[in-house]
Amino acid sequence: MSANADAPRPAAPPPEHGKAARRSASWTIAHTADDTDRPSGSQSIQRAFVLLNLVGVLARDRPDGVSLAELTRVSGRPKASVRRVLVALVAEGYVEQDPDTACYRLGLQAGVLGELAGHRAGDLSEVSTDSLIRIADASTDTTFLTVRHGSYGVCTRRQEGPGPIRNYALAVGDRHPLGVGAGSLAVLSALSDENVEAVLTATATTRSHYPGFDDETLRNLVRRSRQAGYALNDGRVIAGSWALGVAVHDAAGRPVAALSVASIAERFDPERRDELAALLQTEAETIHAALTRSQESRPARGQP
Repeated sequence: MSANADAPRPAAPPPEHGKAARRSASWTIAHTADDTDRPSGSQSIQRAFVLLNLVGVLARDRPDGVSLAELTRVSGRPKASVRRVLVALVAEGYVEQDPDTACYRLGLQAGVLGELAGHRAGDLSEVSTDSLIRIADASTDTTFLTVRHGSYGVCTRRQEGPGPIRNYALAVGDRHPLGVGAGSLAVLSALSDENVEAVLTATATTRSHYPGFDDETLRNLVRRSRQAGYALNDGRVIAGSWALGVAVHDAAGRPVAALSVASIAERFDPERRDELAALLQTEAETIHAALTRSQESRPARGQP
């Protein structure tokens, strides 16, 4: 099936928090279908990480955590198997169980790893913080950092603007095939044609869960993005949720992430698209410069 890259999309209000968390969880499960190149014997490790991700996204807006019953239902795994994995994750500190509700949420060790990851020299999340704040303040809309992970894009930062509109189509931890969503499409469009085709092949199974993102449609969207100088998601992932993104390049010039702004269709007329694109491109260059300085300041390999 091929879709018109310029076809309009109907408007709809953004979802409430609980629905967004359930949708994030369904994406987490869908993405495991394409991960067929894992080494033999790693299935139990994979299941533990998938369950850890599910605890994270489902308990994202629930202080009391998520129940064993819901984790079992969403994961599609036997209840006894899910419980065994949770016991192991609790024992290692990556998940904790509320003593009053018996529900689960991310534990201390998961937070420690997050802190350690955030302290890497030249970490994208760290160097992009000021840019995300400036974009959110200037646009008054919700701003995101999407980081490339192989053939996928992962939302790692979200910054709310001071305006009245809140966009819940994308949340921290959400993972999409490259090309699905404005930031993810910006990264895909910045790749070479050869690498674009490699991504389409790698994500073919997962994209069956995303109606309207067949190969030819994505090729058309890549061409449109390259011509415009930015990627536009005109309500393709969730009706009514529009976003505009630009790629961020590392010190070597590789597209490793993207900045994006999301709101409603009425806030994306052609004139404002150009304004937002210029704002995002300025901040993308700022992040690229910071990553370059960080790379240049590191000692040469093997040197003290």
